[in-house]
Amino acid sequence: MAMTQTAALAAPPAQHEVEVRVVDTDLHPAPRSDSELHAYLPDPWRSRGWSAEMLGRVAAQVVPPLYVPPGQGQRRDAYAPTGGPPCSDPAFTARQLFEEAGVDYAILVPRGDRPLANPEHEAALAAAVNTWLAETWLSTYNAHGRFKGSIRVSPNDATLAVREIERWAGHPHFVQVMLVPNVRAPFGQAQFQPIFAAAVRHGLPVATHVNRTPGMALLTPVGFSSYFLEHHALYPALYATHLISLLCEGVFDRFPSLKVVFMEGGVSWLLPLVWRLDKHWRELRAEVPGLRRRPSEYVREHLRFTTQPVEEPQQVGHLLRVLEWLDGEHVLMFATDYPHWDYDDPVHVLRALPEPARQRILCDNALELYGLPPTRPAA
Repeated sequence: MAMTQTAALAAPPAQHEVEVRVVDTDLHPAPRSDSELHAYLPDPWRSRGWSAEMLGRVAAQVVPPLYVPPGQGQRRDAYAPTGGPPCSDPAFTARQLFEEAGVDYAILVPRGDRPLANPEHEAALAAAVNTWLAETWLSTYNAHGRFKGSIRVSPNDATLAVREIERWAGHPHFVQVMLVPNVRAPFGQAQFQPIFAAAVRHGLPVATHVNRTPGMALLTPVGFSSYFLEHHALYPALYATHLISLLCEGVFDRFPSLKVVFMEGGVSWLLPLVWRLDKHWRELRAEVPGLRRRPSEYVREHLRFTTQPVEEPQQVGHLLRVLEWLDGEHVLMFATDYPHWDYDDPVHVLRALPEPARQRILCDNALELYGLPPTRPAA
């Protein structure tokens, strides 16, 4: 009995757990400098003489000549006192996000590896970003376990993408595979299916996040837009193309457990699109034998969308009605988009959500998708 009491006294006290109330599904960490990311660049690229300056020109600092958002897309108060770009100081980010905004978990979506013309270069940059993320934000600065990561891959070379997924699958803090949507074909086509197969094999959802890259990827179906406002408003057109392709090519019947997340593209556009798809499917279903059910039936089961930037009509009731028709309670996940200029605060979004759906959108849908525990250790 005495030994039991002594052991109990020596054991560390159990850490107090608190209920998870907010999961941010879209946080954008950045290296402090090109040199920081360059340290993680894999061979043969390092041995071929890729300098930090060259890496900066090729990757993070490739700024499209068109469609530059206000303030380079950054919140002015997100620049840390320690220097570096916004969201490059994990401690300062944790203070603004966890302490001030009340977020419990944050899904990291690095933006440093823009789409490139050469898939080998893109894969090398993705590998550098993944290793950097694993050895910094997901380890050294993650004692609290509240940062979760995305495995960046090059969608234009499925072999390299699968290799990168296999490298990080099983890591305790990587929770999804990340694709850029600026690719040469819609996601439902055959060249992307090995990526979906690898993600499903390891129980990982696949997410895609809008990006900007110079050249043809900025084209609309009728040419280039004139203003950032046009480009920004057309994100749904990019996602609609991928979504319809995934459905019509039968991807979700081929991979019944696959979940796909569309990030930062809004959500209200989905409603008329799915209505239209259902109507045409009834008339043209013989053309798409892989699409065995009405398109709308796949949405709740396989698709998720992040709230930021949520549509904000003048009458909030209009948005609530759309969310009800969309079954937003089950397909939406909250996102801040920190540290970007159109950041959404949880309190602000809370006011716009219907009461019955708030908890599911703010946390439960993300907890289920990413397999996160419903409680976390108190700070």
